Amino acid sequence: MSISDILNNINNVQNSINGNSPLTSSQASQYQADGFTVPAQFASSAAVGAGLPSSQVPPYRPATLRRNIITWFVPNFGIVSMYINPSAITYNFKKLINPDRTKGGYTLQYWGEQLDVLNISGTTGSSGIEGINVLYEIYRAEQYAFDATGLLIAGNNATTDLSNSLSGLGGALGGAIGGGVGAAVGGAVGGLLGLAAPNTNLSAQNIPSIAQSAFSVEMYYNGWVYRGYFNSMTVRERADNFMLEYDMEFITTSRQGYRLNYFPWSVSANSGPSSYSTPESFNGNVSEGF
Repeated sequence: MSISDILNNINNVQNSINGNSPLTSSQASQYQADGFTVPAQFASSAAVGAGLPSSQVPPYRPATLRRNIITWFVPNFGIVSMYINPSAITYNFKKLINPDRTKGGYTLQYWGEQLDVLNISGTTGSSGIEGINVLYEIYRAEQYAFDATGLLIAGNNATTDLSNSLSGLGGALGGAIGGGVGAAVGGAVGGLLGLAAPNTNLSAQNIPSIAQSAFSVEMYYNGWVYRGYFNSMTVRERADNFMLEYDMEFITTSRQGYRLNYFPWSVSANSGPSSYSTPESFNGNVSEGF
């Protein structure tokens, strides 16, 4: 499958998602331009021996007007945009290497890379506590998603328990006549506990996993697509400026896409040393394009 086919498939999936979300066509196009369709050509070029992915980024790219705001994709709910970008995002990358001291020196065991950790902090600004509500609901969205499933399971079990209890009590009365007092007591207890046959419906089948919803949150930002889960959230309510500040720890299980320069004064990083002759990243009237 070619890269164009892969990108077309991604577009089709995203169009399906947009069709189930309260987005206008212009909003859907903007989200796609902001990184929902990731530039895979840079990341894939290194696999064919063409150098590092950064060496394939061309200078003089056309300047475009774009608001680079963080967008979350929440399973079972759809797309949620942040009211305002965080004040700071700290990207923590770490390798898992175990050094062991031996008589002949150190031995190193390389286990690859640990999960990346994003520390997201900021203030909700003028959105106040309602902005915190949005972030908190994103943080624990898997709980909201599982509410409907939990109610369905509870209702199903209540119905099944009642049916099995009546069936068990009926068996107990029959056992009292043919099997004595022991059979009667056993049948009655089993019926009341919902253990009398048939009891297969008590074991819920194919229940949507709450863990799957928790581990499938995606963060879209300026060409990067992070997939992972929230580990913690802290909210500070300040009395000096009445601001509500937050800190969120997002553990990532994968990262896709490729992030490029987006400021008009940025220059190409692979076209020679930093000097006045270094090609700029953008062409055109960038002062008005950003």
